[in-house]
Amino acid sequence: MFIGITQRLILNESYYEEREALALDWGKLFAHSNLLKDFLPLPLSYEFPFNLYKKHLKAVILSGGNDLNCYNPNALSLKRDAYENEIIKHCLRDEIPLLGICRGAQIIAHFFNSTLISCQNHTQEHHIINTQGETFKVNSFHNYAIEKLGKDLSPLFFAEDETIEAFKHKNAKIYGLMWHIERKEGLNENTLLKEWLESIRR
Repeated sequence: MFIGITQRLILNESYYEEREALALDWGKLFAHSNLLKDFLPLPLSYEFPFNLYKKHLKAVILSGGNDLNCYNPNALSLKRDAYENEIIKHCLRDEIPLLGICRGAQIIAHFFNSTLISCQNHTQEHHIINTQGETFKVNSFHNYAIEKLGKDLSPLFFAEDETIEAFKHKNAKIYGLMWHIERKEGLNENTLLKEWLESIRR
């Protein structure tokens, strides 16, 4: 079964070339994690309409990298925002499980009218707290945090500064995590990933 993954958009600096890039960490995660052993990652190209991929996918991950265009306006972030917003619409309409990681969580939150703010000390390991008060150590690599969720989303984890580190949609199979599950310390808390994967298998 394929899980589609959106890629980072980068501009090569030695000569002009726009590139799509997916960190090798994603391949390692799918190859070595028992949680994902039933799935193959399928990197999504921005040059193909998502509708062409949809029939081959069991779920979609919106990966990290690049700020949202509203915070760092440029052609690449604009292109990525437009593509990922279309994915969110398809996943809502067709009940396709969707997981946002870091930037992916930010664009899902933004799509559902959440409030994001510039943040400090979110580019290092830090602790997150669930709604039962349990604490976990995770990685962190973002400059913007979710301050308040839109009415369709429910918070699941918070940072120590009370910004929102994880959430889910109240009705759809849509989750957002601000830490990177594919990097070191990314699976210290894996109940949400398990829950999302179970929604795919169902």
